[in-house]
Formats: sequence, C-alpha cells, structure tokens
Amino acid sequence: MQSNMKQILFQKAKELERWMTQQSETEEAIPVKENIDTILDHIQNRSNVRDLSLSLIEASRKAGISYIVYPKKKKTKWKKRLKLSKLSNVSTSHGILPGQKKYLLRVPLYERKFQCPSLPSCLNFDEFVQSKGGIPENTNPRTWALDMFSKHKHQKTTTHKRVKISIHNDTSERMKEPPKLELSDSLKSGLSPEVTKYYESEVEILTKEINDKKKYPAFAYCRRGAIYRKLGKLQSALKDLQEAILLEPLFLNAYWHRHFIYLFQDKINEALDDLNYVNKYNKNNAEAYLSKAEIFRGRKDITLAILNYTQAIKCKPTDADIYFRRGEMYEIANKVLAIDDFSKCIFYDPKRTDALLKRGMFYYENENWISAIQDFTALLNIDPQNSQARTYRGRAYFKRQFYKQATQDLSVAIHLDPNNWLALYYRACLFRKSSPFRALQDYSVSALINDGYENLGCFLHRGILYADLKLWLLAICDFETVISLERTVILAYVNIGLIHLLYLDNYVEAIWHFSEAIRLDPLYIQSYICRAETYHKLHKLKKAVRELSRAIHLQPDGIQLYIIRGQYLLMMKCYDLAKFTIYQVADMNKGLIELSPIQQALIYSFCENHDKAIQVLDRITLNRPELTMYTLLAKAQMKAKKIKEAMRMFKKALDIFSHSDKGPNAIAASADCLYNLGLCYMEEGNIQMAFDCFTKAVKANPDFAEGFYQRGLCKVKLNKDSSVLDFNRAITLNPKHYQAYLSRVAFYGLKGRYSKAILNCNEAIKIYPQSVRAYIYRGVLKYYNKTYKLAITDLTTAINMDKNSYIAFYNRALCYTKISELRMALTDYGIVLLLDAGETVMLNTFINRGLIYVELEQYTFALEDFKQAALISKTNVSLCQATAMCHHRNKEFEEAVDFFTWALKIDPCFLDAYVGRGNSYMEYGHDEATKQAQKDFLKVLRINPTYTKARISLGYNLQAQGKFQKAWNHFTVAIEVDPKCYLAYEGRAVVSLQMGDNFAAIQDINAAIKINTTAEFLTNRGVIHEFMGQQQNAMKDYQAAISLNPTYSLAYFNAGNIYFHHRQFSQASDYFSKALKFDPENECAAMNRAIANTILKKYKEAKEDFAYVVESCPFWAAVYFNRAHFYCCLKQYELAEGDLSRALSLKPDDALIYNRRAEVRGRIGLIEEAVADYIQALDLQEYAPVM
Repeated sequence: MQSNMKQILFQKAKELERWMTQQSETEEAIPVKENIDTILDHIQNRSNVRDLSLSLIEASRKAGISYIVYPKKKKTKWKKRLKLSKLSNVSTSHGILPGQKKYLLRVPLYERKFQCPSLPSCLNFDEFVQSKGGIPENTNPRTWALDMFSKHKHQKTTTHKRVKISIHNDTSERMKEPPKLELSDSLKSGLSPEVTKYYESEVEILTKEINDKKKYPAFAYCRRGAIYRKLGKLQSALKDLQEAILLEPLFLNAYWHRHFIYLFQDKINEALDDLNYVNKYNKNNAEAYLSKAEIFRGRKDITLAILNYTQAIKCKPTDADIYFRRGEMYEIANKVLAIDDFSKCIFYDPKRTDALLKRGMFYYENENWISAIQDFTALLNIDPQNSQARTYRGRAYFKRQFYKQATQDLSVAIHLDPNNWLALYYRACLFRKSSPFRALQDYSVSALINDGYENLGCFLHRGILYADLKLWLLAICDFETVISLERTVILAYVNIGLIHLLYLDNYVEAIWHFSEAIRLDPLYIQSYICRAETYHKLHKLKKAVRELSRAIHLQPDGIQLYIIRGQYLLMMKCYDLAKFTIYQVADMNKGLIELSPIQQALIYSFCENHDKAIQVLDRITLNRPELTMYTLLAKAQMKAKKIKEAMRMFKKALDIFSHSDKGPNAIAASADCLYNLGLCYMEEGNIQMAFDCFTKAVKANPDFAEGFYQRGLCKVKLNKDSSVLDFNRAITLNPKHYQAYLSRVAFYGLKGRYSKAILNCNEAIKIYPQSVRAYIYRGVLKYYNKTYKLAITDLTTAINMDKNSYIAFYNRALCYTKISELRMALTDYGIVLLLDAGETVMLNTFINRGLIYVELEQYTFALEDFKQAALISKTNVSLCQATAMCHHRNKEFEEAVDFFTWALKIDPCFLDAYVGRGNSYMEYGHDEATKQAQKDFLKVLRINPTYTKARISLGYNLQAQGKFQKAWNHFTVAIEVDPKCYLAYEGRAVVSLQMGDNFAAIQDINAAIKINTTAEFLTNRGVIHEFMGQQQNAMKDYQAAISLNPTYSLAYFNAGNIYFHHRQFSQASDYFSKALKFDPENECAAMNRAIANTILKKYKEAKEDFAYVVESCPFWAAVYFNRAHFYCCLKQYELAEGDLSRALSLKPDDALIYNRRAEVRGRIGLIEEAVADYIQALDLQEYAPVM
C-alpha cells in the first residue's frame, strides 16, 4: 500500500511540474484567434444552421478556450424596420459599460430555435395515444405522457457555463485557476527500464487475451489497468478498470486500483466511495482501512483516521507501522494512548527507532527516568549515531545522579553533533566542580551556538562559575545577559549586587541591583539582608535597620536577623531598642516550663516558631519513639518547610508501624502518615511518588476522602484521564467536600464540557456560599459558554464578596466587552489597574483597554495604555506597532516613526512596522520623507515580494511623486498576487483617473466594490462618474454611499456639489450642513455652504460660514474672492474691495479677481484704480495663452 501511495505521489508531482512548465509559456493571442477563425470558417462550410451552436462549442474547445466565439455576423438588408409600437417586450439594461451595445444582449441567430418543417401545424393527441398502444387503466394521462417523453430524454450532465465578455482590449491577464490534473497516458512512472519492459510485455499478453475472448475478460482488464497505472498511463488504466467493474461489479481489486487514480485527481470522495465499497464486501481488507486512514489524516480528521487505523489493526494485529501511525494521531489528543501504540509498535518491530524515541521522550517528560533510559538505550543499540537519543539519555542519567554515564553520553552526543548546545550545557554542569575550566569551555561553546532565551541557564551558571574563579567583570557580563533575556530572574540581580558589594566596593550599583530584586519579588528576604549590609558599608545605619525590620517582618523566626539588627542598633547607640531585640532573642530560645513538652511544641508551632517546636518534639522522640510522636515531629517540619526532614520522619514512622500491631488506630495513623508523605512528595515536585503514597493511603483507609481528592490532583498533573473518578469518590465519601467539586469544575472545563462544569459550581456554592473562587469559576465558565450576561451576574457577586478580587473585575470587563458595554468594561479595567494585580494581568489589562479605546476612536487614551503595556513588555513588537498606529491616528507622525523604529530594533523582519513607518513618513509632506518612505516599502518587498500592503503603499508613494505609470504597475502586481485585494483595485483606479483613463478607473473601482462594498468606494466611483460627465450615475453612487454609511461626510459633500451645479441650492446647503455635522473641519464644505446661503439670501448664516473658513484657512485666496461676492450682494463694496485685494496678495496672477475688483472699484467711484485693474486683467488674459 505504501509503495502504491509513493508511486501516485511521484506521478502527481511530475504532472504538476509539467503543468507549471506549460503554464509558464506565454500564449500568443493572434495565432489563437486565427485558429478560431479558421475553425469557424470550416464549420460554416460543412454544417447547417441547426448544428452550428454545438459546432461552435466544439471549435472553442479545440482552440483551448472556455468561452464561445461566434463568427462575424453578415450584414443583412432590411426592407423596413419595425416600429416601436409593435415591439411586445422592451428590456432595460442596467450598468451598460461604454462600448457595449444593447443589441449584443439579444439572442444570436445561431441560438434561435426554428420549428421543424415536418411538424404538423395541429397536434392530435388521441391519434398519438393510439399509436403508442393506448393509456393503461388506472393511470393518469398526464403521468403517462410525462413518462413516455422522459424515456427518450437524454441524460445531461450539469455543467456550469462560464461566460467571459471581453470589454476592453487592454484588460489585464486573467487569473489562472488552480490546476486540475487531467488523466493522460504520458505520465512518468519512475520505473526502471527493465521493469517497464516487463510490464509492457505483460500488457501485450493481456491485450491478446482480451481480444481472443476465450476467457472471462474481467480479470484481464483489471490486471491490465493496474499495470497501466504503474506505467503512468492513467487514462487507459481508468478505462480498463471501469470496464472490469462493468463486467464484474463485485471485483474488489478493480475498485482498489481505481481509488489510486481518483487520489491522483484529488477526487477524495470518489476514492473513499471505492474504499467503502471494498470494505463493504471484504471486512478484513487492512489495506483499504489503512488507505482511508491516510486520507482522513490528510484532511486533519483525527477521529476518523484513528477509527480506520483501529480497523486496520484488527485485520493486521501484528503490523508495527499501523500502530505507529495510529500513535501519531493519538499523540495530538491523548499521549497515554499514543504511548500504548508506540509500545505495541516496538513489541512487533523492536527496531523501530522512531517509536523508541517518541516513547523515550514521553517517559523523560514525565520524569520516568528508568524507562526513558531503557528506551534510549534500545534506540542506541540500533542506531548508535543518534545524537538526540544520546543527549536525552545523558540528561536522564544526570537526573538519576549517574554522572559518569551522563558524561559519556553527552560527550558522544557532542561528538556526533558539535552544534548540540544542550549537551554542552549539561556536560558543563557536570564539570563545574571537578573541572571548572573545562566546564567554562563547554558553557562558552553552548552560549556561542545558542544565545537566546532557551539557553538562559547557561549564562547564569557561567556567571556563577566566573564568580567562583574570581573573574568578577566577566561574571557581571553574564548576569546582565541573563537580565536582558529575562528581567524577572532575581538571582542575577542579587549576584551582581553581591559582586559590587563584596569585591568591587561599588555600593551605589549594589543598592540599585538589590532594589531591583526587591521590586521584582518583595518577598525575597536575601535582597533585604544584602541591601541592609550595603547601607551598613555606607554608614547609613538607619536605612540598614529599616531593611532588617522588613526582613524580620517577612521571617519573624529568623534569630540571626534579630542579632544583626541588635548589632546595628548598638552602633547607632540606640541601647533601649538593642536591649529589646536581645530580649526577643532570649524569649525565642526560652521554653515554657509550666506546660507539657507536647503542649509547648504545639504552641510554638501555632505561633509559627517551628524551630522551637521541632527542638521540643525531637527531645520527646528520643524518650518516646512512637508512631504518633514521629508523626507530630514530621508535621512540624512540614510547616517549617523542611520537607526532606519531614519525609525522613514519616518513613521512620511507617517503619515503626510495619513492626507493630496492626490495630484500627495504628492503621488510621499509618494512612495519615502516607497522606502527609504524599503531600511532601508533591511539594518536592515528585508527583509519581506522591500518587503512590496516596494510593497506599486510600488502600489502608478506603473511607479517606481527602486521600482520594489529593490522588485525583496527582492524576491531573500526570495527565491521567481517570482523575475525575477520584474526585467522584471523594464527594461520595464526603458530600460537603466543595474543593472536590471545584476540582471537578476545572477538569470538565479543560475538557470543554462547560455546562457540566457549571453544575458542579452550583453544588460547590450550595455547600459554601461564601466561596469567591466558585463564583469566579462559574462566571468564567459562562463566559466560555457565551452566556455573557449570566457571567456578569456571577462575577458581580464575587466582587461584592471581595472588593479586591482583581481577577473578577478583569473577567467581568471581558464579558462587558463581548456584549459591547464598552464603558462598563473600561471602568472594570481601571479598577484592575488600581488593585495589586500581577504583571501579566496588568499587561493584558492595558492591552485590552487600549483596544477598546481604539474601537471608540479615542486614540489618545489608547496611546497611553499601549505605552504602559510597552513599558511592561519592552520586547513586544505588537505593542510598539499599536502605539505607533495610535500616534499616527493622532497625527503625531514623528512619534509614530520613533515607535515603528523601536519595533524594528526588536524585530528587524517585522514587515508591518516598515509599512507603518513608510506611511508616517508620507504624512510629513516633503520630498525627502517621501523618498525615505519609498525605501521602507522597497525593503519590505525585497524581504517578501508578495506582501500586498507594502506594494499598495509603494504605489501611493509613487503616485505622490507623480510617477503614475510605475504606481499603476505596482497596483497591478498587487492584484495579481491577491485578486481579492480591493485596496489595490482602488489605488489603481485613482492612478488611472489621474492618467486620464476614466474607463479603466471605473473598471477597477467596480471590481473593488464587488469584493468589498463600502461608502468610500461608492463615493470614489461617483467621483469617476463625474469626471466622465455622468452626474446622474454619480449622484446614485453618493446616495448609495449615504445609505450604507449615514455618517460618511465626503458623500454628502460631493452630492451637495452636484446639487449646487444643478442650481438646487437649498438641497446643496442641506447636504453641506450634513457633511459639516460629521466632519466639522471640512473647510470646503463650509465655504460651499456659505456660497449657497448667499445665493439663497441667507446672509447671516453665510457670514458665519465665511468667518469660520477665513479663520481656519487665512491663506486661501478663493475664500476671500467668494466673501467679496457676498459683500457685493449686501452692497458693502468697501469690504468687498478689501477681500479682493487680500485675494490678489495671495494669488497675484488671477485675471478674474482683477476684473471683479475693477467692477467693485467702479461702484465705489475709484475710476482710475478700476481702469488699472481692467488693464491688468486684459494683460493677464493675453499672457495666459502664450504661457
């Protein structure tokens, strides 16, 4: 089966190569047209009118085109034209393009149906019934007639007719459809010449056998079809296999071979039909199941693929490859089942190295070191050169503290793969104490190979090694590298501070680094102690005491901290405070003699004086080595976070139990010991050992609900699906165990079963109505269940119970966002930022609130949020991009350029940043910035030539430089890359309009509107219609744009201009008012409204508009000219003369303004000045044609 699939893939690849080569050759249009004309002439000579339509289709197919070309229509002389009154039907066509005539839409002569001459003028149905033998009894005549005619009706295959109309000779090249591989007999088979010769001889024998017809030919057809398929003659193969199936419908081999041909053609459904047919009559055909599984695997249908692999395994239970393939499918969803399949694969084929590697990796990831080592060892016995297996076995040996074997494996791994930075790192860790310089060499090579975040530990350990070797500056460099990779590594800050403090005497730098460590983790006591020592070195004892007080507050039982603080207080001569501190130390060391030792220990433990409690209990165990005493001592050590000592005590208690009487109390105590030992293992991170302890505990005490609950948690961490069974058992034993309900909530939530998880939340809330966590869980689950209002109710309840629950506020803000209550979401996000939320939550809060501000078009607020987010995550290019976009929206283009540049420093291959920076440069408005923008766009296209955003921006850049043809070319390339890119069509339409090609512009804007109908595109089409002189169509487009987006001001403005030109001044004024309503900064609309109001004699409104425009645009000559006309209407000629003079100062070569000022001056009696203006106007008019 695998060889057949490989052969099909080989043939398909060769056919695709041939198709691509054929498509790359350019086809000349003229020879094709001549060929078509020749074929049409030949058809006209040998065909009559009735068969001409079918012949045209045949001719088009021969010419290799998918549309019909009709022959030139002969001119006929009409004696008399028909009158319009005699026409019965009148059709109105919409959207006729220029150059397309309406008579082309009529039915051609060749398609018209003619009545057959042999058909009688009157049809006699009774005679027809008698000629057919009559209508049977109990039969409807209508049904009988339909059945009679349907018998002779030919079956037609439905084909989608594609009509392509050539509108313009210069239209762009049609986009090619994805290849549909056709069957042929000329495919390359990839067989050797000997095998090919043998197969051809077999074909000859089978052909002879078929032609002789001595045997039943079905088998021969099937065998010949299979051989044809191997030879690459797929068309002949399909024909033979179809013939075999026709002769013998149950011949399953024919279906099997035919499905490979369907796979070659990408006819997946037909291939599946054949395979299903094979499985229908042969349930044990493993190859068919396997082929179906591979098909579903290619479709990413994991469930069906697994089902078919399972059926194949039932047929071939010892086939290792099938187990491996099913394991790969299980690996996506359930790794436990995948490991089972890999194990079976290894069982049936012990030399499957890929299965051994996968299973070993699974054991390694789950810290099952022994099994992992066994699998990697088995793999290396087969493939000793496998560097990856060597590395992981070395790491497993390292985890088991088998350092010699680990060193050997890691060294071999490095020898096999010198670029294995991980092996170098672990080998350096092994050499760090025994051979520091060898370790230093390995650390350096590892860091040289990989200096990224994954290898952060290498820099940290090398810094520590440099510090051990007293190479302080090199150590500081490595620790600073760690900080640059991850700013939250406190150990790096502390180590740098210690080096400055102890060896370099640079106390200021030391304080700064200790302060950064405290800022990152305010609970890290060592930072306070080190900063206190630094202040002591600087003789700032008051600050040193303050730091130690903070450390004591964090660790009240730290006796050494009290002693150091007492020393500092003595240096400050604060004797009373120093004495009080010493008394505190004495009280901590002095026991309460009036209480029993056990009581003393319990009191010390309750007061969190764990060390004293441990001392007391330790003395008790020396006198009473009992199970209960060791258990108490171990619990005290657990509270003191002395996990290893506690584990040792629990094991000692269990050892005592094994040698004592097994009474009920002892069994209960042993179950308690096992339970607490399991908790210790969980604290240590050894989940598997914890799981074993909890299992023993519940075996010892089957009614131990808490044991089942903790074992369920272990199963969750071990990725075992049966964890919910333990939660169920815990609830059965203790129906009030609300934590088990909440754990079950988490389990069902991870599985996506939100409704069932919500039911468990309800039960938890019934048990413990004050549980804030339960309400938050239920609110989050309802959010995922898309019942946002109910989620808000639960989260509000949680907030009322705990006003400081930033998680509840954050999730409620998400719900408000989903229901578009953006103002409420902003309020909740603001509260989250006021609370002490974690860094991750604050980062997400800033980002989400910024996105809401962007949606509300409040870009200033969004900008501040994105800036804060960028300060938290300084290496996030998306935040830099968002910040830059907000600056751009606020028309702060220089700041936008700075942030785009910052993003590019973080990621030099971030293409959107180049495009954004280029667009910001474009807004500068001078040539140098335009060229700089062009460089950015070109750099993006050099990195990714198919990036349409950059190409479109480059097109607009070239348009701004007046290079219209180059801009047009780039827009065309963008369209060829992405035929659905409406922005490219819009850009090309604009450029075509500027180049004077109105027809091409209207084509492109129509294409953009078909892809994405927006008010902007409709308005642009209206503008193009105006350039073409079609103002009626332009008005339709403007009205359509207004209907689509009633707030789009430009559509109102352009429509108002059309009304103005048609002297409909009242409507024009209304439309200009609406344009100003939605865009108050549109000075053109304000001036046009002022002119319209002047004509309508609304002088007060006109005066206000003119005043606003003059204030906004004081250097615009047109506004002064129009206001002068307004003053003339009011007969205020002096003011008019002043505005006209101002207009001439701004535009001194305008003859019209001189002429108008001459008229005004004539009216106010300035005859000489008026004559001078007339003369100047005449001179300018005479000079204009010369220019």
